[in-house]
Amino acid sequence: MALSSTTWPRNGFTLVTRNDNESYVRDYPAAASTNQPIATGDAVCLLNGVIVPATAGQDPGLIPFGVVVGVLTSAGRPLTHQTSKIIASAGVGRVRVCYDPFAEYVVRCETSVGPSNIGKPVVLTASGANATTGRSYQSVTIPGSASVGDMFKIVALSPFGELGGKDTGGGAGNGVVVRFNNHLFKFGTAGQ
Repeated sequence: MALSSTTWPRNGFTLVTRNDNESYVRDYPAAASTNQPIATGDAVCLLNGVIVPATAGQDPGLIPFGVVVGVLTSAGRPLTHQTSKIIASAGVGRVRVCYDPFAEYVVRCETSVGPSNIGKPVVLTASGANATTGRSYQSVTIPGSASVGDMFKIVALSPFGELGGKDTGGGAGNGVVVRFNNHLFKFGTAGQ
């Protein structure tokens, strides 16, 4: 069943394609910020060897590194049977991160988006997480002006039927497929 373009779920970033090289997923120690947890689907940065949350209005000194594909305890055990399946605000743990600079993710775009936005940058907006499901609430929005520091670029509108979406555009809340624009291992570009 296809999702309405205005009800694409806020699940953070969901991996749809990446390089076939399995070495692009690794475990790292993680530290949530005082007011932002870390969950599966979160865009994150690497700071002094520790994964930290990426945030809306991203600090230019924190260069994006990847997306969390799994959250673990500090001892490296999955949170599957835990009540809370996230690293809570100001907490610590471990995360599995896909840090492939060319991976593609589907994410909700909070502003109206259409074919003319393909190839243009987007930035993080919403944050937070669902502790019960362990999923991120991160989403993106189209910035007023493009910058090399903008975290992602739109590759396509909402994904095709195999992912439950429709290839539509126009309204806010559509899913979009994005790829890193600015990444620790790749320089950003401002747009078209």
